[in-house]
Amino acid sequence: MAATTLDPPALDRRPAWPGALAAGALLLAAMALLAGAERTTGRDVFALPFVASAAVLAMAPRAPLARPAAVLRSYPVCAAVAVAVTAVTGPSAWAATASAVLSVVLMLLLRAPHAPAAVGAALIGLTAPGPGYLLDTVLPAVAVVLGAALIGGRLLPAYDYPPTWR
Repeated sequence: MAATTLDPPALDRRPAWPGALAAGALLLAAMALLAGAERTTGRDVFALPFVASAAVLAMAPRAPLARPAAVLRSYPVCAAVAVAVTAVTGPSAWAATASAVLSVVLMLLLRAPHAPAAVGAALIGLTAPGPGYLLDTVLPAVAVVLGAALIGGRLLPAYDYPPTWR
């Protein structure tokens, strides 16, 4: 029988279990590390944006938004924009919206798309944690998530990370 355009490629016919289990293991490890870091340091690193980043890296390690460079560039830019917006306007849904929108624009201009960083900007816009949040929370959380993914890429045979740093 001839292949049609609706047939999946031969590579997609492999069992999905190894990749799914590797993604689950990576997400479990990243979330456990985030929870441990929060409990140890008292910083809010077990927050939705960072859990979302861990999920993106676990489920789509080859996607452009999962590249280490995108994650490393996006979070500081988004956090800085959101801190600046909330310093001017105060925390609100409008500050969260402006922070997220400006973050998306800047991430695309920097060629560093990472959707959870826009969620982080919105969170900052709602809560106005102040400028120290970047160093106290964002950078440690990003280090934990990326560290888990990089180590997982070496230890988990069915998890290929990073495909490229760029």
